[in-house]
Amino acid sequence: MRQLLDSDLELVVESHFIYLPLLFDPEIEKETLVLSRPGRPLKNSGQPESETIIKIEGKHFVKSLSIHSLLENYEAINTYQYERLRNDCLRKYQLTHGVDDIFQDGTLRTILFQVMPYFIRKNRGLQRKKLSDEEILDLIDQHFNIPRKYHEEAKVFRDLKPLKRILRDLEDQNPIWRPPGNGLFSARKLREWFHEAIHAKILASEHDRLTKALKVRRRFSRAKPEHIAVLLYVADTGGMELDGFGFTRNKSYKREYLVYKRTGEYVLKDYYARSYLFPDCRVAVSTYAPFRPFVMEKYKHPFLLGHKSGQEICMRNFEPPEQLTAKNVIRTLEEGLTALRYGYDARRRNGYHSLDKTWVHVPTIEFDEYRIEQA
Repeated sequence: MRQLLDSDLELVVESHFIYLPLLFDPEIEKETLVLSRPGRPLKNSGQPESETIIKIEGKHFVKSLSIHSLLENYEAINTYQYERLRNDCLRKYQLTHGVDDIFQDGTLRTILFQVMPYFIRKNRGLQRKKLSDEEILDLIDQHFNIPRKYHEEAKVFRDLKPLKRILRDLEDQNPIWRPPGNGLFSARKLREWFHEAIHAKILASEHDRLTKALKVRRRFSRAKPEHIAVLLYVADTGGMELDGFGFTRNKSYKREYLVYKRTGEYVLKDYYARSYLFPDCRVAVSTYAPFRPFVMEKYKHPFLLGHKSGQEICMRNFEPPEQLTAKNVIRTLEEGLTALRYGYDARRRNGYHSLDKTWVHVPTIEFDEYRIEQA
């Protein structure tokens, strides 16, 4: 079907059927003498008893596909192309899952507007006022070059008229698509009509989502366009980082995230007061249990069992929280950061490993390459 609509052929629509050009040879010509009615006018051709072969402008066309059947079964006929059309349609009206997430996902709102302001401060100094939701969005807009397409999408998002019209038509039970009418069509013209009809059918099947989307957009109708653009950008990318704080969408769990804060470089001392410069790493906590701090990169430290990524930080007296709240995320990140930067006791050599080598014959991880040589 796709090859047909992408072709340069002329097609005929009559009585809700698509007719294809008939290629002639002697045998086919004999059959057409029996089956066709030459010169049959199109203006009276909308009757139920449509012909198998018709002749228009000296050309023969053969009956092939029912338009109704094609539309109703297109998802099964060509699943891949249907999904492409569906995604295009949902993007056109800003109805993709990503957009739904940013405005309806409580976890993401908690990260953006409750956890992030704790770690990101606009003013450096004695007065470090917590940022409001609007100030957070302004700060993101200032630090990131939000692509123009998100500003264009924000205009679509704030325009409620198209969704209202679609919902009104559905609730009034108006036809969701209109037939193209009888006559000759170029394949390109018929393809445009077909895509519009598929879009109408998809929107009808998304009635609940349309209703929810309209409710959300009414709530955000007075928001600044640039703030909407920032939120759409975050929904699409699934994460961001600012001043060492960031989050990223977890690919394995829907609507779950990894929230992290960078340690920056820091120095630890061994039993002999020698200094070791540790590289930066991201200490993270997931938004699903267990709520324990871990390192995202391949990393080694006295409080990490191995030298790999995704390791939980060893903290003897730490009790992980039982539920996800902004306060618990902040506390868990700070506990992890404090453990790595300040928790190692050179005298007690606490942790899985010691910075300096000991005489105990136990396989351990070495940190010699981090040692700062004295001048």
